Amino acid sequence: MDRPSSGEMVATHIRRAVTTGEYRPGERIRQDEIATDLGVSRIPVREALVALEREGWVTVEPHRGAYVIGLDVDFVRDHFEVHGAIVGLMATRVIERADADARQRLLDAAAAVVDAPDDPAVFNRLTYAYVDALERAAAAPRLTSMTRVTANLYPGNFFAEVPGAMAREREGVAAIADAIAAGDAARAADECDHMTRDLGEVLISVLQARGVFDAPDDAAAVTTG
Repeated sequence: MDRPSSGEMVATHIRRAVTTGEYRPGERIRQDEIATDLGVSRIPVREALVALEREGWVTVEPHRGAYVIGLDVDFVRDHFEVHGAIVGLMATRVIERADADARQRLLDAAAAVVDAPDDPAVFNRLTYAYVDALERAAAAPRLTSMTRVTANLYPGNFFAEVPGAMAREREGVAAIADAIAAGDAARAADECDHMTRDLGEVLISVLQARGVFDAPDDAAAVTTG
């Protein structure tokens, strides 16, 4: 994996603060504080906020600053549904475009995920290898760029922090690989959709338990920073 830029590091930091409930809806992003904590200038902080506004995490108000929009159940469901649709289209492209070698590399990578030990770090690494094999076999650069945008809802190791995610991913990858091996594009896309929707629901349960979706006690924006 490529080393993240300073802007990407800041964006990940802010996403984590939102998903843990540290940043609440309506709260102002403390740009100077973030820059100090992460040891960066304000430039990558501003770059991160521009990217996060495009993704729907924050709103940037001229001469006032950036404020957290926050997550809700619909936000998470929409995100995972879009991601599943893109990955499903990528699986379809594998069946349409991939040669035998590329398809076999993908099936081998999928098998590694299915047979992976219950170690989140190892499972995460093998899942990234499977996604890389899927992207290469699909030979669809535009879809690859889109999946990399929609894959970053949850910062950190999803499988370490979201109970049940590893088992559902393992089951879903097995079903997707079976459909690809059979040359069944419709079933491959359908399995991608089902898996990502289910993963979204698993994440929703975690965020609900953290109180991330709860209305803040004080909706007034924080004005420090």
